[in-house]
Amino acid sequence: MIRKLRRRVAALIAAAAAVAAIGVTHAAYADEMLNEAESGTYVTFYDINGLGLTLGVTAYDDNGNYYYCREVGKRTDYTKGTVTSMTDSPEARRIAWLIDKYRDSKDAVAHAAIGVLVHDYFDSDPELWAANRVRAYKDRPDVEKRVKKLWDESAKAVPAGIKVQQTYAEGIRNGHVSVEVTNGDNEVVAGVPYTVTLEGPATFSNGKATISGTSKSEAIIHEWTATKAGKVTVTPRYTIKTLEDVESAQRFVRFGSHASDGGSAVTFVKPTISTVASQRVVDVGQGVQDKVTAGVAGETDHWVSGLQLDARGYYFEGISHASLQRIDPKAGESAAKFLERLAVLGYKPAAYGRASFTAPGQTVEVTAMTTNGGTTPYKVSVAGGFGTWVWAFEVEHLSETARRYVTADVVSGFLEASETNSNRSRIEVESTVTEHTAAVGSELSDTITVTGFPDDHGAFTGNEAFGFGADEPYAQVSVWWAGDPDDQGNDEQYRPSGHEPPAQDEHHKLIGTWDYAAKNGRIRVGAGAPDAHGNPVHITAEQHGWYVFVWSFSGDDRVAAASSAYDDAWERTRVWEFAKPREPSIITQVDPERVLVDEPFHDTARITGDIPLGAYVTFTAYEAVAEGIEPGLNGKLLDEVRVEIDHRKTDQTVMSPETRSPEPGLVYWVAALKSADGDVLATHELGVEGEVVEVEEPEEPEEPEEPEEPEEPEEPEEPEEPELPSTGVDVGAAVAFAVALGIAGLLMLCVVSLGSMLRR
Repeated sequence: MIRKLRRRVAALIAAAAAVAAIGVTHAAYADEMLNEAESGTYVTFYDINGLGLTLGVTAYDDNGNYYYCREVGKRTDYTKGTVTSMTDSPEARRIAWLIDKYRDSKDAVAHAAIGVLVHDYFDSDPELWAANRVRAYKDRPDVEKRVKKLWDESAKAVPAGIKVQQTYAEGIRNGHVSVEVTNGDNEVVAGVPYTVTLEGPATFSNGKATISGTSKSEAIIHEWTATKAGKVTVTPRYTIKTLEDVESAQRFVRFGSHASDGGSAVTFVKPTISTVASQRVVDVGQGVQDKVTAGVAGETDHWVSGLQLDARGYYFEGISHASLQRIDPKAGESAAKFLERLAVLGYKPAAYGRASFTAPGQTVEVTAMTTNGGTTPYKVSVAGGFGTWVWAFEVEHLSETARRYVTADVVSGFLEASETNSNRSRIEVESTVTEHTAAVGSELSDTITVTGFPDDHGAFTGNEAFGFGADEPYAQVSVWWAGDPDDQGNDEQYRPSGHEPPAQDEHHKLIGTWDYAAKNGRIRVGAGAPDAHGNPVHITAEQHGWYVFVWSFSGDDRVAAASSAYDDAWERTRVWEFAKPREPSIITQVDPERVLVDEPFHDTARITGDIPLGAYVTFTAYEAVAEGIEPGLNGKLLDEVRVEIDHRKTDQTVMSPETRSPEPGLVYWVAALKSADGDVLATHELGVEGEVVEVEEPEEPEEPEEPEEPEEPEEPEEPEEPELPSTGVDVGAAVAFAVALGIAGLLMLCVVSLGSMLRR
């Protein structure tokens, strides 16, 4: 292929006129002579020695076959010696296909690219060729580009295998065979001749045991019928192109012939589905992803090219550590029946996923959605448990085409270790030191409220099969000091800042660290209260400066790592060399102490003492809780609402905004006096007297009784003449008395009148 640019002499004189390529001139062979390559079948470049060389077709024979050089550095004498078949390989097939395709072409760059590929894969001196290829590409960059294009073209077009699937019809001895020829990338190749042979008592629709065809871009179906009882197998073969090696002074490669290669018979496709959780630990509020991979069950199972199989996923959460035991579908159990069985056991899907596959080995990363087939991503809501997926190819949800190949549901197990993750809790910490201002020598203490741990945290000892570690039993509380040990006036420069504690130095020291149970609840640190090991803890302020309490948890597979902030103003005490005069204090009182649901109430705070410029008061009201429930672990009606105060006054009272509770129970208040920098100057513990409002349900009014319907009046009876009673006074007696009284009066009137007349 590579040779010096010299033309052969007009006639071969004395059977020895050779044209130089690279190397030493050889004597002519007494064999068939080849023709010098024609224009349009090669290009020129300059080799590493500055000699002009050709790249492409070196010679051709009288039948029009092109010969390409495979020995760089040797001369050609245009003789054709022994011809032998080269070993079949993917590279040999692809180069043979390219030579055959371009046999009638006068595209010099294409032939040069084929020549490069011959040297790349079959040259006898790879190192020498590599050096010359660099020079060739430098002189002819168009050849380099064409090499890649032709090699990609051959990858798509050259067959590398044949796949068949033998399928039986329901209840009868017949069926069909699907055939497809594929390339090295497992893609279907069209235009390749093939033959399929039945071995056993069966024939194709042509009445013979053999049928031939040419492959298409989709599977070709051939019907078959059994002639009698017995095993039937299928053997496919397809046509490939080969290369031949030609001996000469400079060895050649040429197109060989069309040969055949075979494949193996296959049966029904039985897909498999497997998953790996994208995240082994998922925190509450995060989404859930899963990597789903499809495959085939056995070596004889064949996934027909382009066949799409759709899988459905079901995500379960809130599984306890005591329930980490795998549950597999029973033989022949459908996905629907398996899910029903899980529901009876208390497991119902919380989220869903979909994945589609068109070939075995494909992997799809799926995000869980809130509804089956929906588009709203699901967020983990149940903390401290475990979540897992069940995936299935469900026949009823497959396409009509897919149901021809998949005859039964394929379902993954419940709580497979690879697809199970931990739904990790997030911790919330609230705390306040007992005294926010103290003098050297004072005993310091802190009250810390922790929420977010699973109720059974500390009970899980781990599960090696699933790869989850045991609960971490302890959290830690550390006390840090910051300040200038030599000058109290400089302590302000070392006011705690940043979420994480600083490195220890002369201005920052770790006073101590103690273990406390990693559980929900309220922790008392210092003042003799015991730690997790029962040891009393005493913390004494031995020098002026800042003392900071930091709660931390290193995390485990069920609970995320968490810590309180180093710069949390509620968690530090300012210690002075001596007690400051008129230390600020705060006295609070809610108003009123008892209300009905949705009635307004507020808090008041009386502030006394020296108040620094910029100081203010904050009010916090927690949502109502029932009596006996630990306060401060729930939501808030007001959250550190700021109210300004007058720093010039040493005794003043401020009022919080009004709030209302939509629920009955006890509303706990906290008020705090803070400096302009956010330091807590004075506050009180949650639940002190006067800082709790009792919210009651209003009494429901009694429903008025319905009036009784009046009875219909009875017809009055004729009154009977009353009889005089034997004793007492009745109406008749009263009337008789009145009559007698009237007669007596009349008689007296007559007597008076008669007397008057006699005086006259």
